[in-house]
Amino acid sequence: MTEPEKIRDPILVTAREHLEEVAADIHRTGRVAVDIESNSFYVYRERTCLVQISTVDADYIVDPLAVKDLSSLGPMFADPATQIVFHAGEYDVVCLKRDYSFTFAHLFDTMIASRLLGFKELGLAAAIERHFGVKLSKKLQRADWGRRPLSEAHIRYAQLDTHYLLRLCDIQTGLLREKKLEADAAEAFAKLARSTPVEKVFDPNGFWRLARGLSPDGRQLAVLKELYLLREREAESRNRATFRVMPDEVLPRLAMTLPRDSASLRGVRGMTPYLLDNYGSAVLAAVRRGLAAPPIDPDSREKPEKKRDPRAGRLFEKLRLWRKSKGQQLNVDPVDLIPTTDLKTIARLTIAGSRDPLGPLSLLKRSRFGAEILKLARGS
Repeated sequence: MTEPEKIRDPILVTAREHLEEVAADIHRTGRVAVDIESNSFYVYRERTCLVQISTVDADYIVDPLAVKDLSSLGPMFADPATQIVFHAGEYDVVCLKRDYSFTFAHLFDTMIASRLLGFKELGLAAAIERHFGVKLSKKLQRADWGRRPLSEAHIRYAQLDTHYLLRLCDIQTGLLREKKLEADAAEAFAKLARSTPVEKVFDPNGFWRLARGLSPDGRQLAVLKELYLLREREAESRNRATFRVMPDEVLPRLAMTLPRDSASLRGVRGMTPYLLDNYGSAVLAAVRRGLAAPPIDPDSREKPEKKRDPRAGRLFEKLRLWRKSKGQQLNVDPVDLIPTTDLKTIARLTIAGSRDPLGPLSLLKRSRFGAEILKLARGS
């Protein structure tokens, strides 16, 4: 990692009283950069494990595992007069809303800005190197942020995720102004602020995505389903990510092999000593349950509904090509012009004879692109 400037140590916040004190000071600055770290790669029920906050003068590392109540940060996030700067902030916003019920009013996202400005490399490390000549290491990107104590390397890594963001925001604000993209950015930032958490719901039929290569008689499918349900129960009870209980690729191998005893179970590729010791008996029991259950008809899987009118598909393709051309013309990522879901809806509404097929578009996008889209649609 290259650090041409001397970076001060961050202020660690591990007590509620300390957080309440610094939260007021941070809020008064009127501009803050924010990032979070979670443990989603390791657990069944993820949570926010670290909140990094930078002002012009200081970097803060807030430990939510030590400070259970982060409500003193709420007024800052909800204040329209305080600019909150993220990089790729949708996940951060969703996690903070889910875990602490925070609301957001005035956001800036440096990755969204990078896309609007036509930069090809959108990662934070690329942006920092591009504008400041600093190379950030990403070797701790998949670290388990739920583990304590944090090492000095973890703390410095977390600090640098927000340390440069306010200066990056200043640079990008100027570039957006030069390219007359301020309104586009404001619209995208407002949409980011409205991001909502999605409740994690277990899909009992999720075993179908692992079913490729199984025999058509349905017995292996029934066993696969039992193994899939077993893994989910174990993951939830142990609060471990499902793939850390048992990798995806092992489940269909077990279903194809149908091991009946410990000896045959040991012969299944991927059944490590750890898996044998911790789940061997449970796996054999799941295989027995699957064999005793009625076979699952391979044709019983619900198939996605096919497009009812091929004209909508053809119009969508025409709109997609128009969007690609327009993006190249404006040097903007096409998806930032109009999201794909909106194009599909416009195509569907047009073919259905809607009086307002541009319904999904914001007023800004409607005024800017509506006439061209309608011309294309009417010619379909």
